[in-house]
Amino acid sequence: MSLVYITRHNENINDLENKSDYYQLLHSSFTSRPKASKKKKIDAVIKLPDGKQLLTGSQKSEHKTMGYSETPLREPCEFLRKNGGVKWQRKRDHTCPKRDEPILPVPRLEDLKKEKRDKEKKKVNFIKKNANCIKGAPAKWHPPQYIDFHTGTPRRLENSGLVPKYVCSGDFGKVPCYLRVRKRALRPTLEKCKSEQIQLAERCKFNEVNIRQLPSEERDNILKGLKQHFNNVFKAYQSGSLYTDTISKRLRKSNLEKELRQLEHDIFLLESNPVIYVSEF
Repeated sequence: MSLVYITRHNENINDLENKSDYYQLLHSSFTSRPKASKKKKIDAVIKLPDGKQLLTGSQKSEHKTMGYSETPLREPCEFLRKNGGVKWQRKRDHTCPKRDEPILPVPRLEDLKKEKRDKEKKKVNFIKKNANCIKGAPAKWHPPQYIDFHTGTPRRLENSGLVPKYVCSGDFGKVPCYLRVRKRALRPTLEKCKSEQIQLAERCKFNEVNIRQLPSEERDNILKGLKQHFNNVFKAYQSGSLYTDTISKRLRKSNLEKELRQLEHDIFLLESNPVIYVSEF
């Protein structure tokens, strides 16, 4: 809602002919107002023309009644200007709570030093106290020891193995309880595995495989055929092209090398094992 400021009581805003002159006048009066002083605001009593008295915040606001008909706009250069916005002030309504007990005075430094000295005097003498306790305590016997060295070094008899220590315990020679619990937990799983192994053995029953020894004549014939085949492959490998510029030439050469390597391995196996067994299954 805009405020209308009436400076003269006999004026009428509807009789204005040139609004631009009116706004220019208002703008000059608005900008030419003096800045508000930082002094404390004092209430003032203003006498009106009709004889009545009006209590205002200051004497500058005696002409304010309704305000402007249209609120004048601020200049662009005044946008976000420092100390031009609304000023907020925190309410000072905080009150400290009242104490029921009176506040103790701050102790003096001499009193603190004296208190510290008194505490040091009251310290317990632990050396004297321990000596008195030892005097009244019963004598302690050392554990059984043995001496089996020429240097006379004593050693504990308990750690030597000469005294039965674990044999006399109640758990000696018994299966630990955690192993019994583990076996009890694995029992159904083991029974299931055993039954499955029996079923698998029944399904996969085969006749006994007959094995015979390879005769020497048959072995010689196989060895002779392998050597003949090796010679043929080696001859084909040597007659091949040395310039492998195509993929087919490289594949042919690699296949021949692989076949020669396999034939060489088979010939060595037959020559090194005179007795060979063959399965008839």
